[in-house]
Amino acid sequence: MKKFLSLALALCLALGLAACGGGKQYQIGIPADATNGARALLLLQDQGILTLKEGVGLSATERDIAQNPYNVKVVAMEAANLPVSLSDLDFAVINGNYASGAGIGSTVLVTEDAESVAAQTYGNVLAVKEGRETEPAIQALVAVLMSADVQSWIQANYNGVVMPMGAQDLSIPEIAEPVTLKVGASPSPHAEILQYAAPLLAQHNVTLDIVEFDDYVMPNTGVEDGSLDANYFQHQPYLDDFNAQQGTHIVSVGTVHYEPMGLYPGKTASLDELKK
Repeated sequence: MKKFLSLALALCLALGLAACGGGKQYQIGIPADATNGARALLLLQDQGILTLKEGVGLSATERDIAQNPYNVKVVAMEAANLPVSLSDLDFAVINGNYASGAGIGSTVLVTEDAESVAAQTYGNVLAVKEGRETEPAIQALVAVLMSADVQSWIQANYNGVVMPMGAQDLSIPEIAEPVTLKVGASPSPHAEILQYAAPLLAQHNVTLDIVEFDDYVMPNTGVEDGSLDANYFQHQPYLDDFNAQQGTHIVSVGTVHYEPMGLYPGKTASLDELKK
C-alpha cells in the first residue's frame, strides 16, 4: 500500500499540482515579438493573473513571471495567428489591428487603460527611411492622415479598438508633378485608413499604392531597401527594437492612431472561470 501511495505521489509531482487536483491549466496566447509580448504580460499583471518581477516594464518576458497563482500557461506565437488560434486557447492578448481584422473587437473582455498607458508610447506611426522625412509627398501624406477628416473617421469606425491620436492642422506642400507613394501596411486598420485617405491625398497630386502585409518584418525591410516609400503598421517601441536588432535606419514621421491591446476569450468565456 505504501509503495502504491509513493508511486501515486511521484506521478502527481510529474504531472503537476493542477492536473493532480483535477484543476485545469489555462492557456493564454500572447504575441511572440518582444515589445508586444511584454505589453501583453503587463496587461495580464494588471488583471491579477500573474505578477512580474519588479521594474521589468517593456523588457518583460515569460522568464520574468514571479508569481503565477492560477497556474496559467503563457503561449507565445506570431501576433497575426492569435485570432485564428482562439479555438485552441482559453484566452489571448491580441493587438487591436488583428482583432479588428478578425472581426472580434466586440468580444474583448478587458483592454489596456488608456489613461494609464501613454498613447504616445504605443501610437502607430507612419515610417520612412531616414533622410526622406521632408519629401513633399511624405509630408502631404502625414498632413492628410492627421487631418480632422481622417482622425474623425478613425474615431467613428473602430468602436474603441482603434483610437485616433487627435487632429493636427498641418500644411500640405505644393506638389506640381504627380507623385506615387508605395506604402506597406497591415490589412486592418492601417490599409483601411490609407484607403480612406487616398482620395483626399489625390487632391494634392499624390497617388497611394497600398501594399498589404501580414507580417512585421517585410514592411520594414521594404522601406530600408527602397522598394517601399513608407510603411504604416507598427508602434514606436517595435520600430526602435527592429532598428536596434536589424541595423536599419527607419524613422517615424507621424503618429496616427493607437490600438489598446485587449484580452479576448477563446475556449473559456470569462476571467471569473479562471479565477474561481
